[in-house]
Amino acid sequence: MGFAAIEKKISSVGIDIGTSTSHLIFSELTLRKDPNSRTEKYFVSERTIKYRGTIFFTPLKGLNNEIDVDRLIQQFLQEYENAGVKVTDVDTGACIITGESAKKENAEKIVNKLAKEAGKFVASTAGPNFEAIISAYGSGAVNYSKENQCFVIHTDVGGGTSNIAVINDGQILSTACINVGGRLIAFDDNNIITRLEPAGEMILKECNINSGLGKSINEEQKSIIARKLADSLLEVISDKNISEITQKLMMTPLIPKEHIQKNHNWSFSGGVAEYIYQKTKVDYQDIGLNLGQTIRTLMFESNYSLIEAPEKIRATVIGASEYTLQVSGSTTFMSKKIPRSIFPIRNLPIVTPQIDREALSIEYVKTQIISSLQRLDITEGDETIALAFHDPVRTVYDKLAIFGKGIVSALPKTIAKNKTIILVFDTDCGNSVGNVLIRETGITNNVISIDEISLKEGDFIDIGEPIVEDRVFPVVIKSLVFG
Repeated sequence: MGFAAIEKKISSVGIDIGTSTSHLIFSELTLRKDPNSRTEKYFVSERTIKYRGTIFFTPLKGLNNEIDVDRLIQQFLQEYENAGVKVTDVDTGACIITGESAKKENAEKIVNKLAKEAGKFVASTAGPNFEAIISAYGSGAVNYSKENQCFVIHTDVGGGTSNIAVINDGQILSTACINVGGRLIAFDDNNIITRLEPAGEMILKECNINSGLGKSINEEQKSIIARKLADSLLEVISDKNISEITQKLMMTPLIPKEHIQKNHNWSFSGGVAEYIYQKTKVDYQDIGLNLGQTIRTLMFESNYSLIEAPEKIRATVIGASEYTLQVSGSTTFMSKKIPRSIFPIRNLPIVTPQIDREALSIEYVKTQIISSLQRLDITEGDETIALAFHDPVRTVYDKLAIFGKGIVSALPKTIAKNKTIILVFDTDCGNSVGNVLIRETGITNNVISIDEISLKEGDFIDIGEPIVEDRVFPVVIKSLVFG
């Protein structure tokens, strides 16, 4: 039976937990049937922000500045109340922990606890490349590049890191990340340093400033630190020579030289962007104000083409909630005994066996899967993975049976440990494969088989609880872009 509704509206929450600040937004997503899809696949046709939450400092505790999970959750639940949204009202969403916060030992604990108390989240921590991608989308820089058919180097400057995306005609060519941020060093009313990240310590040493946690810092020293950080950032996003300190601050490989051209446009988002574009002069007792003003000065001194993206401090949370989410096709399969408590399933590495359906045999499918696992240095059965296939089999019963038996024969440890088997297809065969695989092999493992999602080797995905009559899965694809 097909779906009765042409479109369906769902509630989505986006939560961003950053080095410096945290905040959320509530959005309404419109899922509409694709008229060209014979399987009635839904796609996200419209996104409307319903509530923009208050931006607050990420609560920390202890000498190591660990995130205070209990206080954080209480502040987010207060935002739910302010928005008039119940936890049960939220259909899906993304919780992104970014920058230095993603390195904290309790980052995964935060996501798990938030998911239990504040909604059905799909995504979790964001690596530097993934964060660069979602902030480029959320800021509007990707759309600007597409509409104006131009190159844009977009940088999201947050509290601990700067995430960079090179965009051409709306396509992200490469990403990078450097430890440059506004809250690497923070201080109290008496200019005594109260927070000092490792990159902040590195910069103090590089600038020959004899200070540290619990010691004082003066205005001249703040300016020197801001200039050193700004210089390093501009080295990365322009054609300047790369200094030794910049190399040390890099969290990823540098942007390929061929992606940096004289005719680029440059844009910024993140908390520090509020200072770059002179939207505020509020001093939050860190180096953010000095850093933003210095970046702005250097951009104009170098005669760079500085454009203004629509979203600044909220770019990452908007990108997380509105641009990461995709939905599967409706011809999916999920074992009936799978408890809802397993969702969301996070950070599944994608393994992409190359299957020529004209060469189909049990041994051939087995060999291709084993080869793909070895290529990614994954030991079969050690972790839950997702096998992603490109049009691997005709939807004819005997072919589906061979394909299913080949998959099972390649996963003996997964079968023995009773791990869930997760399959993803870019065609509309998910339900057929799942049903035949169970019937023909007799395995007792849980199976999730979803379709009409295109993936590539090196991707990671998160799978949310099924929606739309339990036949459509929200999926976040975390692609790594290196150029």
